[in-house]
Amino acid sequence: MTSETSAINDPVPNAIIKVRCGITESIAHYFQLLNLSHSRFNIFAWLFKPANHLLTLYQSIGANQGAYLYRKRLIHGSNFACAGGVWLSDFSSVKKNLLEPQARTYKVASSQLRVSALPASNFGHRSNFLLSLSQKGAGGNGDWEAYRKCVEDTLFTEETSLRMKDETSKALIQKLAEGYKESGLGKNRAFFSKEDHTDPFDEAIMKEIKIFHYDMCSAAYHFAILGPLLQLLKFGRKWPDQFQIVAKIYENSPAISLLKEGQDKYNKMSKVELALLMTSIMSLAGMIGPLTLCNIVLGNRKLCPFEGHETNEILVTDIWDTLNLDDRDEVKRYIYECGRLRNPVSNTHKVAQEDFVAKIGRRDVSFPKGTIIFIPLQLASLDTTVHRKNTFGFDHNREKLCPLSTIFHSVGDKTNGRICPGKGVAEEMIIDVLIALGKLRKRNPC
Repeated sequence: MTSETSAINDPVPNAIIKVRCGITESIAHYFQLLNLSHSRFNIFAWLFKPANHLLTLYQSIGANQGAYLYRKRLIHGSNFACAGGVWLSDFSSVKKNLLEPQARTYKVASSQLRVSALPASNFGHRSNFLLSLSQKGAGGNGDWEAYRKCVEDTLFTEETSLRMKDETSKALIQKLAEGYKESGLGKNRAFFSKEDHTDPFDEAIMKEIKIFHYDMCSAAYHFAILGPLLQLLKFGRKWPDQFQIVAKIYENSPAISLLKEGQDKYNKMSKVELALLMTSIMSLAGMIGPLTLCNIVLGNRKLCPFEGHETNEILVTDIWDTLNLDDRDEVKRYIYECGRLRNPVSNTHKVAQEDFVAKIGRRDVSFPKGTIIFIPLQLASLDTTVHRKNTFGFDHNREKLCPLSTIFHSVGDKTNGRICPGKGVAEEMIIDVLIALGKLRKRNPC
């Protein structure tokens, strides 16, 4: 295994796992580099702009997959061009970009967002979409800091932590366990999607939220090209109306309804603005990230099929069954190791605030200010200079696993402020689920 894992940072041993760069891949990479680094007087580059645009769209789909990015790194090295941006994938670069202030544009991972679908585009004539706002020190004007503080102070409070341990939460976990047992310990995959929607408070409200986020696939509404195309095909015709219905539900929720409007520290954010913001955030992150991570740790999604390795053949449920379920820290490490080998969010981005040079292959390439720099969270987890032993194997007791984790858009608990605000909630929720279902598995072995 040692000779294979060293292939990540050493271009010579790549031949050991038979990674070859075909002519199509070579041409695609050349055109992406040309598009990103050419001078404004290069007529040849301008002629190929339309083709490069289509290539970027095509690659942006694959770039959401860890295995796709890993193959790119095997072929081109730690730095490469793909999906309209430069990827700096060694751990030190990813760490630096996660800890420094970030300038942003309208992207989620490698996918382009459509501005007209984002919150506040039709309200107040100002954008409050956190994922696309730049921070101070990276071209930001302070909006990101104000809106982020409003979200944290309003939604992630001490009451939130208390609710996670109350009787209602325990009842939900119990109901989840009953559904898991009825499904044959998760063998019926429909269980994972159905049980995620249960809620004891108001079935009518939860029905509207479920329709928007899951039945109507609300995330797609926010994407450029895909969103308008699906609306044209009538699939998403009701998206705008349902968006407003769900936003109104959030606005009337106990937390947001108590927001005192007009506060300078929140940049005078209103209840309507916060509700619209959270509707989009939940669509693109809150309803997807935790469910994805849950599916991975419960064994419903295989680990990534990294080329030259057998990571995807690892049955995480076999490891889950050996955990000491009375040790919450061990269960947490299991979650983090699952996320290391299949990150629920493979990448994020920043916008370069000055010209820079990156080593691509054997040469230094200059890129202008404004270039998209992708931050591959998944690839950072596979850097053999960090996780030297059994990099592509499963070891939830490996050294510094949690402190070096990038699964929550941070380096462990170190952050530039953009760490997932729901990290604590997601961690505790998934730990509780794994313990409850794990004990059920021990009482009812397959």
